[in-house]
Amino acid sequence: MNDSRTPASVDPAEPRLRRMRWWDIDRVAELDTVLFGADTWTPEFFWSQLASPVARMTIAVEPGDVLCGYVGVSVSGPQADILTIGTAPPMQGRGLGRRLLEHATDCARDAGAEVLHLEVAADNEAALGLYRSRGFEELGRRPGYYQGADAVVMRAFL
Repeated sequence: MNDSRTPASVDPAEPRLRRMRWWDIDRVAELDTVLFGADTWTPEFFWSQLASPVARMTIAVEPGDVLCGYVGVSVSGPQADILTIGTAPPMQGRGLGRRLLEHATDCARDAGAEVLHLEVAADNEAALGLYRSRGFEELGRRPGYYQGADAVVMRAFL
């Protein structure tokens, strides 16, 4: 699945969304480390998700294949989970996170999911604001799940 918008509505200055491939793993894992430090996913995690028949990993790239962000979603029947989502620091605050979240939501809906779950660090106010603005509501918390922060478990109906 490409970006859910039609080519005529895509701003050429915006990063292009494309399926993540094996040759993207090292740089996605590197960006994940920059963004999440001790809570980073390993390259093996990304390999396993690329091999999974129920996961969809997407990256956002600028011309020259410069990595701007990524998102992963896994669908199992009517349930889907955002596995990971990240936006490179220079791209933060420019709407790319919202676009990646909308893409993951579209992927989940297209695969038949009715509900989408995610976890986010309780101290990540920007992400919490984004998720709430897209209809996610808090279900509960996992104390100490992240390094120095609780996880907020959220859900949105599709």
